[in-house]
Amino acid sequence: MRLRLKHLWRLTRDVVRYSMVNRVWWFVPMMLVLGLIALAVTTTQAAVPVAVYTLF
Repeated sequence: MRLRLKHLWRLTRDVVRYSMVNRVWWFVPMMLVLGLIALAVTTTQAAVPVAVYTLF
């Protein structure tokens, strides 16, 4: 777990540095939104079948 957090920190730092050097400021918010979507998909994956079954 600690190794994954360390890797995530390095990846985040590299993305921010890339954005600063290449002046692509839109890239950081886009990565944040994609990260939040990925987090939502992985955390709500177990609740989706229950919600779908109630529709039918």
